[in-house]
Amino acid sequence: MFNALLKESKLLYPNRPDILALQEYEEGAYPILDDFNGRVERLKASLELRPPAAIANLLGEIVLPDDAPDINNDLRELEDAVALGLAKTTLVLAGSIAEALLLSRHPDASDRGPGLPGLVRMARNKRPPLFGEDTLRHLETLADYRNLIHPRAQRRTRIEPNSSRIEEAIIALKLLCSELQNPDRRF
Repeated sequence: MFNALLKESKLLYPNRPDILALQEYEEGAYPILDDFNGRVERLKASLELRPPAAIANLLGEIVLPDDAPDINNDLRELEDAVALGLAKTTLVLAGSIAEALLLSRHPDASDRGPGLPGLVRMARNKRPPLFGEDTLRHLETLADYRNLIHPRAQRRTRIEPNSSRIEEAIIALKLLCSELQNPDRRF
């Protein structure tokens, strides 16, 4: 029974290294029941890490604008982080992707750029604002999430990375990409 479940899990989640690393159980090869129980527990824990369907669907609905920079590796890493339930990693990566998308429409060619909070502030202050109010609010929240890389910022803001915030970050990216489908949306 375990081996059948493991095979099906590997078929359903071909990009999950935690599931792919699990080995089939050979009866008699491991006389210790703890080994079998340990394998079952590891598979169970791995399967419970899968993202809620709503978040996975949101990720799948993101359509990059035609002139988007090459962020395909970042998007794959974001998908992996979501799949593994790595909340803080997901929030930071989503902010990085948003910043890359905004920088692609910004004339600043410096090495550092204005940063995500600065880009969002510029988008809000542009007359008329570069994006809709809802997109700007989501991007401001995403900028706050991106600061979670700093331990004191997380403690100060009391923002705990969790699945609700992952969903918020993915919605921010989806809204941004939707707005950037219009090639005239430039700083």
